[in-house]
Amino acid sequence: MQPYEIKITADIHDVDENGIVRTSALMRYMQSAAQCQLTDNGMSYDELKEKKRAFLLSRIRLELDEPVRAYAPLVAATFPAESHGYSFLRFYSLTCDGRKIGRAAAVWALIDTDTRALVPVNEFPLGLPCLSPLDITTTRFRMPSELRRLGTYAVTYADLDQNGHMNNTRYPDMYANFLPMKGKRIAAVSVNYKKEAPKGDVLDVFCSGVGDTVYFRTLRSDGEINSEAEVRLCDL
Repeated sequence: MQPYEIKITADIHDVDENGIVRTSALMRYMQSAAQCQLTDNGMSYDELKEKKRAFLLSRIRLELDEPVRAYAPLVAATFPAESHGYSFLRFYSLTCDGRKIGRAAAVWALIDTDTRALVPVNEFPLGLPCLSPLDITTTRFRMPSELRRLGTYAVTYADLDQNGHMNNTRYPDMYANFLPMKGKRIAAVSVNYKKEAPKGDVLDVFCSGVGDTVYFRTLRSDGEINSEAEVRLCDL
């Protein structure tokens, strides 16, 4: 069995001030492959909605070996792995001109949209081939004990998805808004998604930096933790 693949041309509108594709866009390309696989197998967003089901991202780890330029020919590949309990495991890879340049591992949760209760894996078989995991994990990272407040981030129309909250792919760009990105790129990012960020909410953004590794925590206006992240930068 082979991973499910889609071909993508890196969009110039996804390029940042350094002339490289933003991390959030690369994450979106990978997730598009997964969405296409689900749609091709009767599990589109609308079909899941009819069954009162929705996938929510719990945590993800993304590693990028090199920058991607506009118009680069990409292949985004994905597959589910053997899963248990309430965690649906999925892996992704990104190839450019035949070179593997990125990979990601994600843990998804499936919820009942009426009750918001978690749906266990054994009650919702995907019916898709499970392949061996890639050499990347979503192991939880340890947040520093002391964080400093950087400012706020308002959740607006541009951040939203069909569920009415900030889409998970927007988070790397949100963190980058608070980093000195000129001449830098994100080499790796891990995000733990805690509570959804609805439209109109204003998130408090906190961080702690150690060299090129920066830790973020965002709080919703009700004081609940929205996200925690570990971001590793490198020079271009």
